[in-house]
Amino acid sequence: MSTWTKLRDKALRRIVTLLGLGKGSASATPAAGEPSSVSAISLAGLAVPEWDKCTRASCWGGTNASVRIMNCLSPKMPDSVFKERVAWTKARGANTIHLFLVNKGDGEYSGYSPWGVGKKPNAGETDAATVRTMRERLYYCHKQGLAVVIWLQADDSADWARALASNADRCVARIVEAGLFGVASTVVAGLEMDEYWNATHARAVVSAIRAHYHYKVGTHHTGGKTTFASLGDILFYQVEPGRSAAQIKADTKAALKTGKPVNFFELARGPARDLCEAAFSAGAFGVGNW
Repeated sequence: MSTWTKLRDKALRRIVTLLGLGKGSASATPAAGEPSSVSAISLAGLAVPEWDKCTRASCWGGTNASVRIMNCLSPKMPDSVFKERVAWTKARGANTIHLFLVNKGDGEYSGYSPWGVGKKPNAGETDAATVRTMRERLYYCHKQGLAVVIWLQADDSADWARALASNADRCVARIVEAGLFGVASTVVAGLEMDEYWNATHARAVVSAIRAHYHYKVGTHHTGGKTTFASLGDILFYQVEPGRSAAQIKADTKAALKTGKPVNFFELARGPARDLCEAAFSAGAFGVGNW
């Protein structure tokens, strides 16, 4: 990406902030149906890092990715565990945290969305208590100095993903009304999008994000795929585990041929600093296994 483009994006972001539009073209209003007596965490107008400053994340720990940092917005995760996960992220030297909004079955504490625990996306009102928890945790991550990348949809959640895609504009509008894009440096449409969406689904969801969010949109696919890369601004890339540093360098260069900035988001099933450094050396701007 050229220096001129970066300066243009920064200027546009500054103008939007000065106009009071904040992230997602909507202020962080309370969730629909939230009692007026409840004091809501407002995320509107907070200064957030540019997309290309979201360089180092560590999204998985434990054995075979058993610890899922991306599920930290789940109301099923106790607050004490959430804060431990944030502390672990920072202790690894990460400057970014990636978080799911909709996750039916991907890993620990899954089974949540802004519509509530066990609730799939729909055109109706989001759940006030769930949204409050999510907003408070987003604010906490921001105050801890972490950039936030929001992932709209997890994998292992095909029926929920299709429910989202079938009414994408209304669902994304509800998410924005709830203030959940407020500190997002980037919004990614979904994890392994080609696992559960066809081209029509993917296009609908990306278009809906663009209608409500004025910064970079990401795409992500199963290992080695770039199926929907043309729809997004950033390619979040993944390969099957077991690759060498030399292979990761070659993979990065191949991904960059899409013409998109590459975040080598998943190159192992846990922290892999040497492989992340290989991806950086080949031109990736970000990684997810720091």
